[in-house]
Amino acid sequence: MKKKVVIVGGGASGLVCAIRLKQINPNLSVTILEKNDRVGKKILKTGNGRCNLSNLDMKPIYYNCPDFIEKCFNKYSVSDVIAFFNNLGLLIKTDDSTRLYPYSETATSVLDILRRQLGIFDINVKCETMVTKIKKTDKFYIEFGNEQIEADYLVLACGSSAQSNTNGYLLAESLNHKIIEVRPGLVPLKTKENLKSLRGIRVKCLASVIKDNNIIYTESGELLFKDQGISGILTLNLSRYTDVGSKIIFDFAHTADEEKIYDIIESQSSKEALIGILPKMLADKIGKNISQFDANHVLFAIRNYQLIITGTYGFNQAQIALGGVDINEINDYFSSKKINNLFIIGELLDIDGACGGYNLHFAWISGLIAAETIGFEKK
Repeated sequence: MKKKVVIVGGGASGLVCAIRLKQINPNLSVTILEKNDRVGKKILKTGNGRCNLSNLDMKPIYYNCPDFIEKCFNKYSVSDVIAFFNNLGLLIKTDDSTRLYPYSETATSVLDILRRQLGIFDINVKCETMVTKIKKTDKFYIEFGNEQIEADYLVLACGSSAQSNTNGYLLAESLNHKIIEVRPGLVPLKTKENLKSLRGIRVKCLASVIKDNNIIYTESGELLFKDQGISGILTLNLSRYTDVGSKIIFDFAHTADEEKIYDIIESQSSKEALIGILPKMLADKIGKNISQFDANHVLFAIRNYQLIITGTYGFNQAQIALGGVDINEINDYFSSKKINNLFIIGELLDIDGACGGYNLHFAWISGLIAAETIGFEKK
């Protein structure tokens, strides 16, 4: 009799898990249960629609569990992920940094090649299917609507609360797994200050998060101003370290030659000197806060622009969620330590990384490793 695998969730991790399972063992019965009207919808939103699917530099940040992540990378490297997608027919390229994108620079290409594999392998996909209950005896019994199906292996790939509605946390809890508090991650931040005059301005800078008068995190990158807050990759990475009341100090001259700035300010002897250094509206904003116009005061203002955080823009604008299923209850092959033949993968887990393809990379490898654990019957 065919072994039956049911995957709850047809996002990045669930799709590659299903495909890899059938690559390993075509005789497996694999079913994906997806709550949306089609699989992979969130993939289309990644990388501003370009799908930043991974990164050649895996030194940057994965939080909470570096040892677990290192073991995963030893099983599946970046080159392994590239090879997996190349074998499916996807051409991949790097940008001017180390980020990896489909050569077409459209997320649709990634989803199209994954959906094509579902057809090639005759993987059963049920969309608009919300799982409401799971029972475990000798097998898993998965209920949705008025239906129930059984499975020898169950994979929870339900995604997170970021830009989505999911009951994955409840399903995991019903199977005796602990959920670490979930909150928006990689998310724009709201500020006390009204920034409407700066809306749409992008500027590169160095930013430091301040708590209790101490710098707790510093990063450089591109900042994007919103009406009542800030966005851009820099802000998204900073968001992990901020709470209501946190201060962020921005240095808009961290790569500039200070002597040249001094020369410009002294030669112009007017606040309008700032428009040769910063975007005009930002120059005006900073200029209004300078009580004494001399080089020292101006340079201090440019390098110490302060905003106070009042909150985030919430899950609807978050790229990921922080928190999720406690990773201490998961083996490094993504099997549950509590329930035999249960696997939990992707963003449902309490693992998150910085912007740059790291979170999507983790989704891929968690699905691939779980598939190989099941397909090759590793215990």
